[in-house]
Amino acid sequence: MIESVIKKYLVHIGIEKRVSEATLRAYEGDVLQFAGFMRRDCGTSDIGSIDSAAVKSFLGSLSRGGYSPRSVARKAASLKSFFSFCVSEDILDKDPTIGLSTPKTGRDLPVFAAVEAMEKMMSLPSPDTRKGIRDRAILELLYGTGMRLSELVGCEKDSCDFWKGTILVLGKRGKQRLLPLSGKAAESLRTYLNSEYSVPTSELGDMKSYRDFFADRMKTPLFTGPSGSRISRRTVQRIARKYLSQVASLSRMSPHVLRHTFATHLLDAGADLRAVQDLLGHVNLSTTQIYTHVTTERLRKVYDQAHPRA
Repeated sequence: MIESVIKKYLVHIGIEKRVSEATLRAYEGDVLQFAGFMRRDCGTSDIGSIDSAAVKSFLGSLSRGGYSPRSVARKAASLKSFFSFCVSEDILDKDPTIGLSTPKTGRDLPVFAAVEAMEKMMSLPSPDTRKGIRDRAILELLYGTGMRLSELVGCEKDSCDFWKGTILVLGKRGKQRLLPLSGKAAESLRTYLNSEYSVPTSELGDMKSYRDFFADRMKTPLFTGPSGSRISRRTVQRIARKYLSQVASLSRMSPHVLRHTFATHLLDAGADLRAVQDLLGHVNLSTTQIYTHVTTERLRKVYDQAHPRA
């Protein structure tokens, strides 16, 4: 049964490969979709009966069903990973995705907001409610550090070191990195933590006493929901969408837009590309270089509009 193999595969990539929760869910959805296709259209759930023709038929059905080339390519990548696992575990003798061609996809430029939009957005959450204080801390942290959604959700209170001005995040494949925590992001985060425990600022004194006060409370999630449990990805996504939609007209409204905006604004201000790469946690510089295309495209538009002989 293909479903039982899928369970083993998900355990493998989740525990041994340590992929992110989002990647795990995406791979699970893609492979289960293929399993459903095999059962429904091919009349079998026997993994040994799968061949390259079945895989091609599945991907073809996606294209005919209106899936974009990018989505089809992603699902093909998920299947390649799954069948590679099957061969490595001697579940299959041959990988049915070997030699499989996938649709070529262009690389979309990152969606980002203007500096003025960010300034306006940060003023929207109410400073008089705990929810508003929490929302602003989340927005400031996403935009002020460029961390991923999964990294923010996974932060513990002891990830923050206000004394040194850093925050520790756990990135893809379990890799840790230190990000600067200062300015408005640090200010908003301290305000949020103070409000969470109803601690008058006068009792905290300097940063060192602040850290001492929270010493016995540090091994808990940085951001929590109404029940006190770790805040969900969906909640953070709703927060980002709510406030972004009020200040900008963008094709996407998500926490990742704030990460794109962070990187774009740094490069616009003259930041070193490799420094931005380190801040974003990109393994390859080529991944970060996509942001240089954004700034170049914007400069070209300015030139075309302003130069008399453009």
